[in-house]
Amino acid sequence: MPKSNERPKKLYEILAEFCEVPQEVVTSLPVFTIRGKHEIEITGCTGILTYDSQRIVLSFGEGKRKECFCVTGDSLILTDFRENILYVRGNIQSASFAGEGDGDA
Repeated sequence: MPKSNERPKKLYEILAEFCEVPQEVVTSLPVFTIRGKHEIEITGCTGILTYDSQRIVLSFGEGKRKECFCVTGDSLILTDFRENILYVRGNIQSASFAGEGDGDA
């Protein structure tokens, strides 16, 4: 029985525990792995909105939960876009989240 100050677990949390996998795998949340200032590995990207050597804007989620992730820098490239895994490589200066459309300006 949960203590009175604990919130009840959601189904995806129970499933993730049972299968011994991270919650991100069960809920399709994006996962970002930053390696220094030259590489970001991104799992769960649903689209590429803007792509040039100084700015990359990626989309995540669907409908009302749609968000954007913006990477800025120099000599940016996208590599290995397969099986929902994408790599941004180059001289990364910043990375930030924005609501839908905020990263398109």
